[in-house]
Amino acid sequence: MNQLLQWLSGNDLRSDGYATEVAQLVLENDVLLDDLLVGLDNSNPVIRGRTTDALEKVARVKPELLLDQLPRLIHLSSVENPMMVKMHIAMLLGHLLACDIDGEIIHETLLDLLEENSVFTRSWAIVSLCILARKFPHLKTQIIEHVVPLKTNGSIAIRSKADKALRVLLNDDIPFPKGWIKSEHLQDI
Repeated sequence: MNQLLQWLSGNDLRSDGYATEVAQLVLENDVLLDDLLVGLDNSNPVIRGRTTDALEKVARVKPELLLDQLPRLIHLSSVENPMMVKMHIAMLLGHLLACDIDGEIIHETLLDLLEENSVFTRSWAIVSLCILARKFPHLKTQIIEHVVPLKTNGSIAIRSKADKALRVLLNDDIPFPKGWIKSEHLQDI
């Protein structure tokens, strides 16, 4: 196991471990990205979760580093993985929209993530769908159709997120709520 993955191991998923520090190291030295990506295939769910956390933090600043990993990330979002993995993939997909990318690929994956049990995963999928709608207006109607039913979801958090999302989706002049946009490249969206 490489040094980065050793730093991401231990304890359980209630802690981010050293994901922030690992992300900072990768941002300072791109060649370390390959060492971090090895964690996506690790059998330990703690390492997989913290790896995606670190990758999401990398994508906030340098989304272009992860563009060639898009097929892999989409695959990981569709197979059995800890909630933390899928939540960070939902966030990361939104960050990748800062790059020149095919929105259709991300669109389908985010819609699938809306069906996850985790409130956190669904919540970040909603945020990334709103970013997607701003970047690709032709998808807005379809995204709205998937967000409207969430206004009656059993989770108060999802109902609240859906209400805020619909305000953003229905009026391009309304800014995203504070905390929704974590990528420095999407601040003006």
